[in-house]
Amino acid sequence: MFTYTTQSTRPLVSSLSLVLLAGTLLLGGAQFALADDQGNADVQYDVPCMEETAGFGLNCTANDVQLSAAENIEILDDGCAYPGDTVTFRADFRVVLTAQARHDIGIWFAQDGDLNGDGAITGTCTAATPAYAPDPPWLDLDGTNDPLPGDNKPSGIQDTCGDIDDNHNPLYPGVTLTVACIDPDQDGKLNLPNCTSWRQDGANELCTDPTGAFPGSPSKCRCDTGFNIDIDVPPASLLVTKTADPTSVNEPSGPVSFTVTVTNTGIDPNNPVTLNSLLDTIYGDITTTGHDGITSTTCLVPQEIPVDDGNIGGIDTYTCTFEADVVGNAGIVETDIVTATGVDDRGNPISGEATATVTISDVQPDITVLKTAYPTGVLEPGGLVTFSVLVTNNSVSSDPVTITSLTDNVHGDLNGQGTCAVEQTLAGNGGTYSCSFTANVTGNSGDAETDTVTASGADDEGNPVSDSDSATVTVLNVTSEIELIKTGAPTSVDEPGGSITYTFTVNNLSAVDTVTIDSLTDDLLGDLNGQGDCSVPQTLQPGESYTCTVITPVTGDAFDKITNTATASGEDDDGEPVTYSDSATVDINNVPPAANLTKTATEVLVTYEVEVCNDSDAEALTLDALSDDVYGDITDVANPALTETTCEVPQVLEAAGDVGSCFTCSFKAATTTSPTTDTVTGTVNDDDGSVPASPSDTATVSFE
Repeated sequence: MFTYTTQSTRPLVSSLSLVLLAGTLLLGGAQFALADDQGNADVQYDVPCMEETAGFGLNCTANDVQLSAAENIEILDDGCAYPGDTVTFRADFRVVLTAQARHDIGIWFAQDGDLNGDGAITGTCTAATPAYAPDPPWLDLDGTNDPLPGDNKPSGIQDTCGDIDDNHNPLYPGVTLTVACIDPDQDGKLNLPNCTSWRQDGANELCTDPTGAFPGSPSKCRCDTGFNIDIDVPPASLLVTKTADPTSVNEPSGPVSFTVTVTNTGIDPNNPVTLNSLLDTIYGDITTTGHDGITSTTCLVPQEIPVDDGNIGGIDTYTCTFEADVVGNAGIVETDIVTATGVDDRGNPISGEATATVTISDVQPDITVLKTAYPTGVLEPGGLVTFSVLVTNNSVSSDPVTITSLTDNVHGDLNGQGTCAVEQTLAGNGGTYSCSFTANVTGNSGDAETDTVTASGADDEGNPVSDSDSATVTVLNVTSEIELIKTGAPTSVDEPGGSITYTFTVNNLSAVDTVTIDSLTDDLLGDLNGQGDCSVPQTLQPGESYTCTVITPVTGDAFDKITNTATASGEDDDGEPVTYSDSATVDINNVPPAANLTKTATEVLVTYEVEVCNDSDAEALTLDALSDDVYGDITDVANPALTETTCEVPQVLEAAGDVGSCFTCSFKAATTTSPTTDTVTGTVNDDDGSVPASPSDTATVSFE
């Protein structure tokens, strides 16, 4: 329903609603509706127009009362579909007075489209009169004073036909009408032919319904054949419909069946139309095939179409179909217009058109990415690898894809690396883009670098699309190597031995591998971890060294060579074992024997005490003889020069500093000389065949 609203300086009034059948005039006798107190007009439908109702001829030359506008228009059905259709609407009509007071105002509307061209003087009308109460805004100038027709005395009956004067000007009676849709001035708006009528004071008769409000004389009326109402009236045309099945196809194309119907909606049942052309804005002549994508058709011209009269007397609608391929990109809404043209039996051209819409549905884009690497293996710690990337657009032919991003999870944004650059637009149905870049792949032996390239973008509808692919490069092993250098300082010691400082240096000779030394041992010293400043494990980078020292005693006989071997073991960062050994030798130097003797005289019968000590800490010595230059062999108990002796040989003298390094004994002998000086000499040998030592000491005994 179309609703029209206009601004007015007066209060809006409510409408008198009348339910009418759309497109059908209410015929068959007057229908009377009482006026209400809100200003809706008292109305009678389908009555004879003014002249027949008045019973005398009219010339309508006066201009005292007229309709100047229709406001607050409310369409109560589906409006005017074509000329000759009917429309039911309500409007407030502006009734204007251009003279003094006028009685019994009549408003006459032509229902039949003004077939006689005189407004509402003749033909079939709807008659209305403004309300007479309340006051204000409505006006009652008559009350019960109007006489019955042919009488000049007050009737005593209330006159209900509305009046108008300067104090009630203009009036806005609301009227609901059903009228023919006509537009003789072809301005696209409804023409509502009408007449107004009135009486002057002194020429009144009792008026109790709208048909009584006829002109008081032949001139007391005014007619308007060109009065416009703001209701659209489309031009005369054929009623054409067009439908599509299906209403959408996937890009880039698909078959669609279009059905076209043409209906003759003219108002003259005796005026058939000959259809002689069916043209489409996209597919051209739909009555032929082999052009513009039309693959088949049932449409033929010429075709005679009688007026649509409910199929009485024959076909009133022509229907046909044609099939065509709808082609386009996603998102396109193809609206094509079919126009049917022809002529009526009077030779007047007539046409109509209709549209059908088919949507090209989006198909999601699809791409694939292929990534390859050459070579697929590099020696540790790494090397250059060339990666190649191929992107293929598998989308439908109407969908180019623009690649806006090309990234690698290891090597980052590839735009500008090697030959790679974005943006790149790939045609649908197999368009490709390829590029390559070179990068350094590093790692330890056995590492496998898998890097993934991702291409992202969108098709021409903005749908996002992406795909990824990976390539793997393996890092190959390079053999690792270590060395151990062992030294001892000093390189020789006097017998029986001494402290040696051993130095252990481990060198990582590997080109690429880190080595972890987890064992450092010596065949004589055992596990070196914790000895001296040695500590394992130790991790050595390529070319790096580790050094530690251990101080330990080395013992042996003269001319011995003490050789011990150290071994370093571990593994590289690839888990490969590494080991290396080295030796160091310490010589034991020979040390000659050394000894001393002390003699002491104690008394006249002198007791001499003899002590022989080993002064050498190199080895034990043997005391083989003790003799006195005065008393002779002091170890001989049968020596007459001795009174007694505790001295015995041989005696072993331990090395200096050890328990048993000295031998002590005594002998008694008589002396007669004072001072008596005698010397005891010992003979001391080692076990190496060295020249014997002869320690001696002298004691003097003096008598007083």
